[in-house]
Amino acid sequence: MSADETFLEAFIESSIGTIPNEIRRNLAHMRSLDQTYDSIIQELRECEEDYLSRAHDIIFNLPVESRQEPPKKKRKTSSGSADSNDGNNRQDSSEAKDEEMPGAIGSGNEEEDDSSDDDEKIEALSNPKEGIPVSVPIFKPASDSDDDDDDDTNEDMKSKTQLIIPTIEELRQQIQDPTALLRIAILRRDARQMVEEKKSNANQTFCIVDDAIKKLNSDIEKFETLLKTTGQYETAVPTGGALPNDLAAIQVTPNSQDWILAKVISHDAQTGMYNLSDEDIESNKTFTLPESQVVILGGVDRVNRGDVIYGVYPDTTSFYQATVVEMPKKVPGKDVLVLVHFKDDGDENGITHAKAVPMKHVMKVPYGAIQ
Repeated sequence: MSADETFLEAFIESSIGTIPNEIRRNLAHMRSLDQTYDSIIQELRECEEDYLSRAHDIIFNLPVESRQEPPKKKRKTSSGSADSNDGNNRQDSSEAKDEEMPGAIGSGNEEEDDSSDDDEKIEALSNPKEGIPVSVPIFKPASDSDDDDDDDTNEDMKSKTQLIIPTIEELRQQIQDPTALLRIAILRRDARQMVEEKKSNANQTFCIVDDAIKKLNSDIEKFETLLKTTGQYETAVPTGGALPNDLAAIQVTPNSQDWILAKVISHDAQTGMYNLSDEDIESNKTFTLPESQVVILGGVDRVNRGDVIYGVYPDTTSFYQATVVEMPKKVPGKDVLVLVHFKDDGDENGITHAKAVPMKHVMKVPYGAIQ
């Protein structure tokens, strides 16, 4: 740190001079990541909705194969109480059928044919070419002339339809679109990458600020120790009020721009009223003022070049607006002095000369006082 460079200026130059640019760059990058992430999520949502809509249409428009099973023939056995004519008629009918069906020989052949038909149906149901077979009864509508038919006739009119329903694997093969699934997987991967990158960027930004704060605290402790060893360190004014003989800037008239130097005589913490005496040696005035019109001095311990302050003009007790032109310095045997340029303090040639003001006669600019 050079002789004319303040501690804060040196710290900003060496330690945190580049931090605002780094933070600004990281925040801009995070904003860009947010925009990219939003576009990816929007495209991903559209792809997923299109895929689900396509699957819905395929499932609901998928044809179901149906196979109609012929109705079983009813075989009636003769009753022991039937007459001989009926038996002869049935015998004749049976013989006639045997003549019409040369492949059938007696009742045993009929049972063999029925068994063969059942085996074929079982095999078709157990080993379908595709899908899952389900037998569904289909009832043929009855006409008006069939109202008086008995249950046996209705049973003969029944038939069954075999529906071949696709299996889950078959449905998956119909629905799956490798190109669409690949695009959805890529979008999900990109979205996760955006999230991870944003988290990493945020952690990096936090570490930058945290490291700067830690270094600033460490340097402040070192600088505070240095000031204490040189006698330039000043303790802050207690917040609970002022003590007798403390210096103060007072505003005799409320809302006035004029402030003068005074000394505290007493302070009533309950009412907040101050008793003060004018520091002008030619004046014996005392004042009783509220806290709103009193500023206890000593609260300003650090100023930088270019800072605007209120200071007591040399050889007076009045405060005026001034600009710091040189950092405070400890003068052996004297108070800490700061060089300032008072406002409108130019000589006949328009040149403003720096004047030394004790730091104990300096206060911050009152609210609304800068003109």
